[in-house]
Amino acid sequence: MTLIIVAVLSVGFVLMSTEQMHHINRATVAMGCGVIAWVIYLLNGGEFVHLMHEEEYQAFLAGGNSTTDGLKWFVAEHVVMKYIVEACSVILFLIATNTIVEVMHNNGLFDALIYWLRMRDSRVFLWIISLLTFAISANVDNLTTVVLVMSIISQIVRNHHQRVIYACSILVSACMGGCFTAIGDMTSLMLWVREAITPSAYAAGLFLPALITVCVFNALIGMRLHGRVEIFSVLSRYHGDDSYWSSWQKATLLILGIVGLWFIPSFHYITKLPPFLGSLSVLALIWAVEGLFNLERNGNVLMVQRHYFRNTEFIGMRLILYFIGVSLCVGALAECGALDFVGTWLEEHVGNVYVYGLIVGVLSSILDNVPLMMMGMNLFQVDTIAGSASEFVQNGIYWQLLSFCCACGGCLLFVGSMAGQAMLEVERIRFKWYIRHYLWCALLAWMAGLIVFWLIH
Repeated sequence: MTLIIVAVLSVGFVLMSTEQMHHINRATVAMGCGVIAWVIYLLNGGEFVHLMHEEEYQAFLAGGNSTTDGLKWFVAEHVVMKYIVEACSVILFLIATNTIVEVMHNNGLFDALIYWLRMRDSRVFLWIISLLTFAISANVDNLTTVVLVMSIISQIVRNHHQRVIYACSILVSACMGGCFTAIGDMTSLMLWVREAITPSAYAAGLFLPALITVCVFNALIGMRLHGRVEIFSVLSRYHGDDSYWSSWQKATLLILGIVGLWFIPSFHYITKLPPFLGSLSVLALIWAVEGLFNLERNGNVLMVQRHYFRNTEFIGMRLILYFIGVSLCVGALAECGALDFVGTWLEEHVGNVYVYGLIVGVLSSILDNVPLMMMGMNLFQVDTIAGSASEFVQNGIYWQLLSFCCACGGCLLFVGSMAGQAMLEVERIRFKWYIRHYLWCALLAWMAGLIVFWLIH
């Protein structure tokens, strides 16, 4: 039964990563495979439960006899729900932070960027837009960052070839910016929810490797940029700004949003409540301030339609369903003992976390980095022994390296992340062209960042 589960999910992961070829929504595949895997799990549930949860199951029975119905109730309430609850904690956090960005965007807080970023020097523009993306992605998930920044770039850069080069830099910057903070991406957020990391120590260990990776990649692709940026001669909005808010109102909401996002780790540290509660409280504050600033509109919806490549609500819903499906898939792999077997084999025959990181990074360039990150987290347990020199303690090398390599792998071939998939669709980047011209740049940047990570640790 374990082999059957592994086979079904392997096919599912391949289908998720080849969405561009067969055009089947990856969320559909993830949810279908996740449910199928758990149904197969139930066919042999007795052995799996006795293997992984013997003590918990006996406590659940409370001295009674094991029955088929009792076993099913235990799996439903104590096994499957564990992964659903963990997934929902991440999802609620993402919903809140994405809505904060949506409120800012709808009220014109990013409109001025369209005017400020109209510059002619192509290399200066590359570095500015890359560092801006890096900073935004440290606070918001990669997919939202890519969609937001590309919506700005599309209104500035007219030349498609130049826009594709900037798009490559934006993807790498978004992945690197997202991986060095606990709130920057769902992969790092999962580590925080699992209590494998703490936000401050995690950011301190990954900021420099992530920044070096971005700088090396920009330096390499910057050599292909010559001359001036071909910008649109006429702005679609007056000075890039058509909102009804004054400058002080925009500044107030922007400061509240940034400070609020960075307050979330402190909220969790002080209260010990789940991180998503902190993000929901920040969203409530942002919405309240927005309501006060919009009182003069007398309830009329006067906000203009913002230019997005795709419906952001659809992206959000698909991301939510996809994440739940992947959580079910990886949960089935963990509960049938497959991931424990792989983790034990790696410790006995490899025993080097840098090799683990390289393996996960290469695989996440082909398969999706979200399931790879989840599987990497479930290969080993967080070492809770105080003062232990293990690489698997809280804030240990393995957890930071896992996140960094998954992020690098996710932007190697574009297909390794949902942000990369969105970029391929938005700019219609030819896959073979990217491999021929930019894959080596991404590989060298990853190796440079990995060397810096090794020197730091």
